[in-house]
Amino acid sequence: IAIRHGFHGLTLSVVSACATGTHAIGEAARLIRTGAAPAVLCGGSEAGMHPLSLAAFGNMQAVSRRNDEPERASRPFDADRDGFVLGEGAGVLVLESLARARARGARIYAEVLGCGAS
Repeated sequence: IAIRHGFHGLTLSVVSACATGTHAIGEAARLIRTGAAPAVLCGGSEAGMHPLSLAAFGNMQAVSRRNDEPERASRPFDADRDGFVLGEGAGVLVLESLARARARGARIYAEVLGCGAS
């Protein structure tokens, strides 16, 4: 992405399984807060649809067994939930300092006030 669009600066990949996207946001916020970058393109993706992953989560009885009603299988806050529904996805954000966003009149959707990872 950096080469194609002519972006300059630090290029790195954060790898922390399903927490990668959130970890990348925290790292981007740190780079902006310390002045290492004025803006950062960050994100993550997850593609866990592999037979080995499916078998592992199945053996742990972590996935929903509502195969006969897939439209109702995902119910994370329901008292009758029976597991999660595995999926794939990706997301990318552009982060910049609050001062920079205000100076250019940006529509501000959120502010990263802190982040922790272990």
